[in-house]
Amino acid sequence: MIIGITGLNASGKDVAGEYLMSKGFAHFSCSDVIRDFCRKEGLELIRENLINKGNELREANGNGYLAEVLLGKIRKEKIELATVSSIRHPDEVGELKKAQDFYLLKIETPIEVRYSRVKKRGNERDGVSFEEFQKSEEKERTGSGAGQQLDKVMEMADYTIINDGSIQKLYENINKLLIYAKEKNSHKKETE
Repeated sequence: MIIGITGLNASGKDVAGEYLMSKGFAHFSCSDVIRDFCRKEGLELIRENLINKGNELREANGNGYLAEVLLGKIRKEKIELATVSSIRHPDEVGELKKAQDFYLLKIETPIEVRYSRVKKRGNERDGVSFEEFQKSEEKERTGSGAGQQLDKVMEMADYTIINDGSIQKLYENINKLLIYAKEKNSHKKETE
């Protein structure tokens, strides 16, 4: 089973991924593929460089390229339980759907909560205003061509979790997803 995780910045994707890892899932990230290329080229690992390099890789190799690389690793290593994060293009979802037991999880969190989380993390966006945060996010949501298209990716979700409560509530909702996916997988096997 492969669970893809999508959502906007600071929605709780990493926390969800870490929880799935505690349940025996191996974690893969489209961003890790991009980071590897940036390191090889000596680029600083800042958000702008990662976005630009990701767009460049999709443009040069096809929009599903990052997911194709990860799916190849998952298959080569014969990993049965995997989670894939940083899915930012619809063609990446299409590539991952080639695995019959792929489910796309969207984590939805109000923007005010996400902005507060970003401020607490103290990363490269720490000093931005709420308006700058919104503007930057809009670029990631509505790109075209090889650019990031998070809105389209999120529309493709098989399962949505609203993450506006406690971490425990998020974990409970992920457990519900796992039950849903297992039931769906067993139904698929019965009809084959």
